[in-house]
Amino acid sequence: MYAIVGYFDEVTESMIVQLWEDLRDRAITDYPFRRMGHRPHLTFSSFPELNPDLLQKLEPLADLSEALPLRFRLFGSFIKSDSFLLLPDPSSLLSEFHREVYALQAASSLYSPENWIPHVTIANHLNLDQQSAVQHLAKKRLEPFSGTLSKIALIQITEHAVIELQQYSL
Repeated sequence: MYAIVGYFDEVTESMIVQLWEDLRDRAITDYPFRRMGHRPHLTFSSFPELNPDLLQKLEPLADLSEALPLRFRLFGSFIKSDSFLLLPDPSSLLSEFHREVYALQAASSLYSPENWIPHVTIANHLNLDQQSAVQHLAKKRLEPFSGTLSKIALIQITEHAVIELQQYSL
């Protein structure tokens, strides 16, 4: 599996990783640490096979794009889901950037512009007790915050690792 993802500025990434570490240290979930190289991100597109043409398309897009300001005020879950997410406020800049990225490799209807819900997965594959513990910790620890989407990357996802194939600053 391959994906095009957006990475955050160092402060935002560190804040999310600290939350992940707190969940792990409290023995609630180690979900984010199950694959080496897993980082907080927004997924713009995913696809089962890598089209070699994509390797030449990502850098020009990054060169023409600027870092995107984000505001996070929502913490929640998809309906009938066992995951918890941080969701950035909707913005026309983020939606337009997603459309441009998606157009490079329009392979997954899950991430098509009309279906895309930008989010950062905080925890996944949780039982009911874990879900309750995550909610409790999030209520205690999270405050609204701002950050920046500062990089775009092409990654490969394997059973045990996330491998960065390309990364570009915005």
